[in-house]
Amino acid sequence: NFYHFEMIPDRLPAELREVIVKFPPGVLQFEVGIQTFNAEVAERIRRRQNLERLEENFRFLRQETGVHIHADLIFGLPGESLASFGAGFDRLVALGPQEIQVGILKRLRGTPIVRHDAEWQMVFNPHPPYEILQNRLVDFNTTQKMRRFARYWDLVGNSGNFVETTPLIWGDSAPPFHAFLRWTEWLHGRVRRTDSIALVRLMELLFEYLTADRKLDRVRVAEIMIRDYLSGNRRDLPEFLKVLAQREKADSPAAQPKSTGAKRQARHLRPP
Repeated sequence: NFYHFEMIPDRLPAELREVIVKFPPGVLQFEVGIQTFNAEVAERIRRRQNLERLEENFRFLRQETGVHIHADLIFGLPGESLASFGAGFDRLVALGPQEIQVGILKRLRGTPIVRHDAEWQMVFNPHPPYEILQNRLVDFNTTQKMRRFARYWDLVGNSGNFVETTPLIWGDSAPPFHAFLRWTEWLHGRVRRTDSIALVRLMELLFEYLTADRKLDRVRVAEIMIRDYLSGNRRDLPEFLKVLAQREKADSPAAQPKSTGAKRQARHLRPP
């Protein structure tokens, strides 16, 4: 079985903690709606939350439980600049949720976001899903870049196909947000689309970016990508990885922790 719950980020009482630690990995998923780490923006949209308690809850969930965390951030909120959003994204990456949903602000009928239209010059698409096009701090081109960012993050950061490979995009020192944004612009320049990109083609492009643009060691990158690929219980290694790994035969995939969870969530699991 697989159980999905919504969680208020800064509320995780002791009684609940005692229960969730008993579940095996991959059985529970918590959907955590953060939306923003910018205190002024959170106050403006009337979303008050204790960020210190939120971070402590994340540390508990990641270090002491097998809960799969799906956390969200919203781009385009009134008063949130690109830099502010990026800082929040970096802060969330550091907390280690298995999935980060980068949402684009939508103007849904009946929601109070309309009260900010005049002051923050909010312009929304008049057609479904009514996403933000621009506002006072974020122009149209930036919003389009972030729409691509969200899609590519889902393909790479969230899919479970690149658990070990994704951090190579930013390495040990670069902020994840700007490093990933740079990769998305490179990728879009090559494929000119955000959908219908086959997994092997995406792997080839990411390998090229990491080794040619970021100058990472080819064998090291290949070995990491192979571990990611085989973790999905696949055995048919792409030809470019067979050659670059410089080994006669790919090893069989390591035993994965058993899980009754959904396939995408299960791909985030790794042996201890």
